[in-house]
Amino acid sequence: MKMIYRTIGLVLVFMELVFTTGCVNPDGTQNNTGTGALIGGLAGALAGAAGGGRYAGQRALIGAAVGTLSGALIGNMIDQEQRQRLQQQSPQTWQTIQHNDAVIQQQQQAAQTPAQGQQAPPTEAVTPITMDDVKALSSAGVKPDVINQEIAESKATFSTQDIATAQQANVDPTVIECMKSHAS
Repeated sequence: MKMIYRTIGLVLVFMELVFTTGCVNPDGTQNNTGTGALIGGLAGALAGAAGGGRYAGQRALIGAAVGTLSGALIGNMIDQEQRQRLQQQSPQTWQTIQHNDAVIQQQQQAAQTPAQGQQAPPTEAVTPITMDDVKALSSAGVKPDVINQEIAESKATFSTQDIATAQQANVDPTVIECMKSHAS
């Protein structure tokens, strides 16, 4: 019986580590692969423990492993599908997002302490995303949190007309609120 509690405890500690690392990419965008792995692993552990009887601990570990792998694969497919949809529907928005991601990564690298006596090389500026970019991201199925992050990182500003256009285009209300907080 002690072995079951230890095993379940180990699974819970593992899940907590996954929770604390978050399910985002290094640039801060949503990572459905990580989210899928997390949800799949948790569901697998619970299913294994629930149906395990005498071997609940061992089956919880097996369930967690199978669930994590399955969830990661499904989440990765969702990430790829969103990228492809955005790239096909709006190549200009895709290029803007790619450019901004590269600039942010370059800025992060430049912010790291350069060797003594050397200055960090200058970095490019991000390109503010436009109302058309917001609509393209929304129609491609990109999550509102990611769109909000892109707005903030690109230092975009929006007019009242842009906000009205977003409302008419059925853009998520949280994105519209973010746009309002970045009004020109």
